Amino acid sequence: MPASAKYIDWKDFLEYCNRQCIIGLVFYGLQKSGLRIPQKTLFEWIGFAESLKVQNMLLNKRIGDVTGFFDKRIIRSCILKGQANGLMYPKPELRSPGDIDIWVDGCREDIIKMVLEVSPEAHYSIHHVKMPVFKDVSVEVHYRPMYLSNWFADRKLQRYISSIEERQFNNFANIDVNGVETKIGTLTNDFNMVYQILHMYHHFFETRNNFKQFIDYYYLLKKGHAEDVTKITERFREFGVMRYAKGVMWVMKELLGLEENYLVAEPSEKEGRLILKESFYFGTWSTNKLRSVIEIFIANLRIVTHYPKEVLINPLFLIWHQWWKMKMKWILKH
Repeated sequence: MPASAKYIDWKDFLEYCNRQCIIGLVFYGLQKSGLRIPQKTLFEWIGFAESLKVQNMLLNKRIGDVTGFFDKRIIRSCILKGQANGLMYPKPELRSPGDIDIWVDGCREDIIKMVLEVSPEAHYSIHHVKMPVFKDVSVEVHYRPMYLSNWFADRKLQRYISSIEERQFNNFANIDVNGVETKIGTLTNDFNMVYQILHMYHHFFETRNNFKQFIDYYYLLKKGHAEDVTKITERFREFGVMRYAKGVMWVMKELLGLEENYLVAEPSEKEGRLILKESFYFGTWSTNKLRSVIEIFIANLRIVTHYPKEVLINPLFLIWHQWWKMKMKWILKH
């Protein structure tokens, strides 16, 4: 621990870790550090940690329920990020859980119809449909694991996904559901390394990245390289995210201490510092949809010289996406 640790404002630090979704991971580190935490803050932190354990147990159970729902209908499924990422952690129960993202095999219109039959109030978008079947956990059913706002890059991405999806739906891991090992579909390492960079890239322009996303990617890289790292970097170039990926690699190396032999691209300090600065800025946008879009666009103007295509195409994509929803509504109706 650095000597400056004695000057920590513990209340502020706890709130910061909570905002960045790393409260359980930091608590695990503090337990090993020997640092003395003020008793009030310590009890608060213990409460958060115990709450995370309960939430993770619940989420595992819900994943078992959701995958079972699709298994009964003979539909192959694959869990994206979330609890699948947690399997790579030394203490999965202390990872801050989110919602359930499940990629299912099938025609987009058929999947939306099926979900609407179960949940008539479900909302759909270009890549997933929200399935509000649980009061305690949000579920997003993906017919596409990911999309890109740049239509040309997205076309390449969807072709790539089609070429590797068979391997994804035949890759499995076990999670603990009420003490029982339950098999779930998970992404292969090579696709996951590409997918999670795209996922972080997508969030970078919408809400910025939080540190949980960086740590998820750290553990994915620590898990081991894909067979051919060159192919992964080729994908970064093909989908137009190479600059961002280099920045993430710098964060992996300089902030999280990842050994250089685990990196899958050359680190860039300039991009890494930009990503970090914007991640520290990470906050909340207005609850008004139009106002939040304007706020995000204004915030993205700070990074337009780094990512001009993405910043300028996003407003056009949002307009197109509204047209797509109206078109899909008509298709489903008829």
